[in-house]
Amino acid sequence: MSMIKQLWIAIAFVALLALGGSLIVSTLAARHYLEQQLNVKNIDNANSLALSMSQLQKDPVTLELLLSAQFDAGHYEYIRLSDPEGRPLVTRESTTPLIEVPGWFAELIPIDAAEGVAQVQDGWRQFGSLRLKSHSRFVYRSLWDGTLRLLTWFVIGGIACGVLGSILLRRVVGPLDAVVRQAQAIGERRFLTIDEPRTLELRKVVGAMNTLALRVRSMLEEESSRLEEVRRAAQNDAVTGLPNREHFLSQMEVTLGDDNAAATGTLAVVRIPELAALNQQQGREAGDALLRRLADALELVRSDNEHRFCGRLGGSDLALLVAEESSDIGALAQELHAAVDIAVGSLLGEAAPIGIAAYRRGDAIAQVLAHADRALEKCSASGDGRPVIENVDLSSNPPASIASWQQAIADALDQGRVSLVTFPVLATDGSELHQEAPVRLRLERDGPWLTAGEFMPWAARTGQLARVDEAVLSCALELLARSPAAVCINLSAASICDPQTVDRFAGKLADAPELSARLWIDLPESAAFKHSEPFRRVCARLKPLGCRIGLEHVGLYICRIGELHDVGLDYLKIGSAAIRGIDRNPGNQTFLRGLATIAHTMGIIVIAEGVSSEGEARQLQSIGFDGLTGPGIRA
Repeated sequence: MSMIKQLWIAIAFVALLALGGSLIVSTLAARHYLEQQLNVKNIDNANSLALSMSQLQKDPVTLELLLSAQFDAGHYEYIRLSDPEGRPLVTRESTTPLIEVPGWFAELIPIDAAEGVAQVQDGWRQFGSLRLKSHSRFVYRSLWDGTLRLLTWFVIGGIACGVLGSILLRRVVGPLDAVVRQAQAIGERRFLTIDEPRTLELRKVVGAMNTLALRVRSMLEEESSRLEEVRRAAQNDAVTGLPNREHFLSQMEVTLGDDNAAATGTLAVVRIPELAALNQQQGREAGDALLRRLADALELVRSDNEHRFCGRLGGSDLALLVAEESSDIGALAQELHAAVDIAVGSLLGEAAPIGIAAYRRGDAIAQVLAHADRALEKCSASGDGRPVIENVDLSSNPPASIASWQQAIADALDQGRVSLVTFPVLATDGSELHQEAPVRLRLERDGPWLTAGEFMPWAARTGQLARVDEAVLSCALELLARSPAAVCINLSAASICDPQTVDRFAGKLADAPELSARLWIDLPESAAFKHSEPFRRVCARLKPLGCRIGLEHVGLYICRIGELHDVGLDYLKIGSAAIRGIDRNPGNQTFLRGLATIAHTMGIIVIAEGVSSEGEARQLQSIGFDGLTGPGIRA
């Protein structure tokens, strides 16, 4: 029951008590007063009438006329004249009802005023006794009217108090609503702080909850900072700050084997010539400074593109992996050459050789590295500093024009040539969390099904990502209607940044609440940090509809998860690059164990992607992961 309802009940109860007490006291006091006044009136009237009769002749006609006149003018209940022996001489009694108020009122408050008695004289001889009693209906009417007026004022006062109390209570409980929202947010693992209200009791509660939220936030920040140090020690090169060889090759292997990755890409390797000689001549500090300048140049080329990865392959070799399709690899080569020349050209006195291998998804990592080394050797041998490009295999399915891709994707969406394939995501106890459902698209009626990595880059270039995502959601709802299992789909950053697209998503989910409760939605990790406000709006809009929201391929921003303390994420899917070979990497084990601890503190379950062996699965289970998926996981 709401506080306003309780207030109204309390006001009604207090008003009834006050009304009842006031009615009893005022009515009894008024009755006592009116009885006294009626008794005095009866005595005075009896004495006055007896005196008048004593001065008149005592013939029956005269006495009867006098009594009748007095009776008609005085509103009496009765007037009786009797002789000294008690025999009636003249009697007048009223036939008007005794009361003009409800009977229960008269029974509840009886009025019994004593009659007036006086002696009538005939000279020195007693003629008789006169008894009269005024009518009490006027007394009842006066009491009844007074009671009604008192009741009316109490009702008006009670309503006024209730309205005023409701207004005041709304102002008082306004901060309480904020407290409730904060408590609900903490229950949903969103640690918010709010302004402390003026009400003392609420201020104490809000202060305690704010302290809790701040402590949790501080703890998450401290753990995130410590986790970042562990991650850097395990995955990053100490000199350049770039991913070390092991982590870079893991990321490259995942990219080459990921169906959702781009169909083609490039690997560029830059080498500092004669680094060992430079270290001997000028000292290791000079060589390290040169490596850091080159690393900064590669990071500049990588920019903030989540499809590009930098790393250090060896002593003098740094690499840039570009996992995105491009019809002009020469432009990338020129950009890379310019950045490297500006960074280290003047210090070396010669151009740093650059070798580029253009690959297709599915190529062996050793083959790609070999082609990059061959291109690097050719560049070193040429001596002109121009990058050399080696094509690993680009003979099949060459890139088409943007216009043809746009038309082909639009036709496929219009004709419903969209489907989902499912892969199990299992909890560490063997139960199924959900079915991962990546999208497939068929450009031609009898053509092959393309993976997301093959057509999504073109859908992004042609502005059709929102249409693809809406088709994915429709397919997922159809799949949920046919199967009792939970289904997980992927949505793009472009869709969650479009309010109209989000509104359409929310409308579809609101129309099927029983299906929404079994829907898991993967959002890109980068969207949570690059598009923070749209990401938070999407979570606030879709989570109340029953679906679960999490981040996929977590890795690049993995140590900033604590910043999402107020979002209420349900799960994290850690990218394959950090998972690959986890059973043989103690550094990554420590790092991922800390990550799982932070996530569990926020109430988030942690799922590993790309698990390829039983050893990896056992190790992940031992360090606290909640779910597993990948080629080594079977339902």
